[in-house]
Amino acid sequence: MSRVEKAMEYHKKGYNCSQSIVCTFADKLGMEEQDLFKIAEGLGLGVGDTCGTCGAVTGMALVLGMTNSTGNLEAPNSKAATYRKVKEMNDNFRKKNGSTICRELKGLDTGKILRSCDGCIEDAVVFLENELGD
Repeated sequence: MSRVEKAMEYHKKGYNCSQSIVCTFADKLGMEEQDLFKIAEGLGLGVGDTCGTCGAVTGMALVLGMTNSTGNLEAPNSKAATYRKVKEMNDNFRKKNGSTICRELKGLDTGKILRSCDGCIEDAVVFLENELGD
């Protein structure tokens, strides 16, 4: 099963968009899927209320942070590099879909859906695969 298929299965099972992303990459993150599920729970639905950043995008940022951070608590020295990677992914996502904001992607104010949740999840998985390798 591909990562996109796995993420879609998670979403169909009831995982939010962020959970669908981070749990799909559990093997790359070296963390238990249940812990990732809990970490991402409040980030779905545009950080809980459709007004914030898309859950697939926040999940993408979590994965990038966990794979890029040095974890150096005394001298946090990887933030700038991680921010650059997250910005690049956000820019790619925005370029493809017109926004990174859940409410705008769902077309709640305009009636024009820019991208479905499944589409956003697919895009985030593909962007991460391109960055991290399969």
